[in-house]
Amino acid sequence: MINKDYFKYLIKQNKKYLILIYVVGIIIPFLTLNSLIPDPYVDYQIARIPGMISLIYGFALSCIVPIYLFSFLQKKKSNILYFSLPIKKESLYITTSLFSYFLTLLPVVIYQIIGQCITLSYGAVLSPSTFILAIFITIVHMLAVNSIVTFVILLTQNIVDSFICSFAYFSLPLVIYIALDTCATRVVDKIMLGTGNYTQALKAILSYASPVYNGLFQLNNLSSENVSRSPIIVWVIIGILLIVINYFLYSKRTIEQSETYTKSVFMYPLIITLSILSLLLFTYAPNKFKTNILPFGIIFMIYLIMYYFSKRKVYFTWKIPVLYIVLIISCVGFSSIYSNTQGFHTLYETPPASALESASASFAFNTDYETRNPLVYKDVEVTDIGFNTHSRHAKEQKNLNKKFVEFINEIMDKKLITSYNGFFDEPHAVYYQIFVSYSTKNSNLHPYIPSERDYIIEEKNIKEVLDILAKYKLYKYIS
Repeated sequence: MINKDYFKYLIKQNKKYLILIYVVGIIIPFLTLNSLIPDPYVDYQIARIPGMISLIYGFALSCIVPIYLFSFLQKKKSNILYFSLPIKKESLYITTSLFSYFLTLLPVVIYQIIGQCITLSYGAVLSPSTFILAIFITIVHMLAVNSIVTFVILLTQNIVDSFICSFAYFSLPLVIYIALDTCATRVVDKIMLGTGNYTQALKAILSYASPVYNGLFQLNNLSSENVSRSPIIVWVIIGILLIVINYFLYSKRTIEQSETYTKSVFMYPLIITLSILSLLLFTYAPNKFKTNILPFGIIFMIYLIMYYFSKRKVYFTWKIPVLYIVLIISCVGFSSIYSNTQGFHTLYETPPASALESASASFAFNTDYETRNPLVYKDVEVTDIGFNTHSRHAKEQKNLNKKFVEFINEIMDKKLITSYNGFFDEPHAVYYQIFVSYSTKNSNLHPYIPSERDYIIEEKNIKEVLDILAKYKLYKYIS
């Protein structure tokens, strides 16, 4: 249970910080929003600004405040002092945690309310349900960040480790995503025909792995009905689980765990493993053994430095090279499986016609000679030909989407598209490109990022491609 006397003591002891946090939360909306210039074309964007800025402010508080309030756990003298207070250990944790929420959540919610009131003058009004959703998103993701930082503090055993591991926990999701995307892109370059954002499905990882990313993403797409809200529920569950886990970790925390090196498997061992695996994925070149030797050697040295720093001593054990070999095998295995399963069945040139919302295409002409001109097809230059399947009539649009998929599949089946892989190894005097963009129904977490493809069509094939385009009666959509 909460100890009211200790809660009052915390307020009195941290009065200056309380005033500063609340004053900043009130002043910033006026400083940031009053400088905006009303624009009827972007008023819908203005309504998102208070939520975005307040959540960034909230994340900063949610990282700093728990470290400050629970810093006594990292020092033996402070531990002895706090644990000798006439307060039950569990009550001490609950009271400190609630004060942490009081110090972070309330000023940020006030910030959002003031911010939305200011945006009223711009005519950018959120509906009551959308505003409540914004508050809910803010609270959920701030609690998640607060709980993660508290979890790290309870498992680390000195102040340096608590800062390093907290930073790692929030930066690793982005590092892992970049590494996976880089490795996946190298695979895509070898197995797919064109270039484009084939690997965009991997972005879903960030929403489920990073409360910071997902919170900002959800607020940025607050008014969109197509954005999946399932990651919010996931972070609600994670936040509640961590609060319960933190309670038990605190109740079992001993004085002897202070001012020593951190031993928990969820801290340095996990962080080092994921960091090194990310570096391996980032540098790995498929089917190029000699190319990988140098970067893998450098990464092994980084691995040794990180490992010995975590142990605070240098020694040899077979576990060190064995784990590194396992990580290399994992890296190669991911690349191989991603290639053999077509990106876990997420890679495709065109989606099924039934999943297609709309599509568009346009042509480009490239030449080394200034005197060369693009092909003229039916009295129209190729670069002026394009089409868009969007239609006011659902039945017509469905039919056009089907034709679009059939058109792309046919020119691929007839090998009229030349693979990007190796095409530019030799100079080409003339070639064409077809840029394809399409959006799909229920396009996961990112409805505003259309799938884009860029294909090469050699000069000898361009007329046949246009004939097929005309056969499906798509050529009539001329820009």
